Amino acid sequence: MRMEDVNARKAYVENIRKSFDSPNRRYEFEKEADTKGEAEDGSSFFKFRLLIAALLFAAYIFCDRTNTVFYHISTEEVAETIARDFNYSNVQEELQQVFYVIQEKTKKD
Repeated sequence: MRMEDVNARKAYVENIRKSFDSPNRRYEFEKEADTKGEAEDGSSFFKFRLLIAALLFAAYIFCDRTNTVFYHISTEEVAETIARDFNYSNVQEELQQVFYVIQEKTKKD
């Protein structure tokens, strides 16, 4: 093998290696990143929901400390509602009735 061929092969290999080093290169097998729920600037809807939850919790603590009643609902009533056991069997029956009514309406149309 001649020296020119060796140098040409080395240059070819180095060129191929450099093509893999570029950080912005997109390959055919790479898919677009799933940005569902995120804005383009990187902030997400989760952060917004977390902020709202923190504000609601802070408002609850404030109302509890100052014995404030908001729309005729006290913090004790809120705590009782959260602690109350929910009967899920009634929900299932109500949903079946609602979907039956919807199904019947769509059949008539």
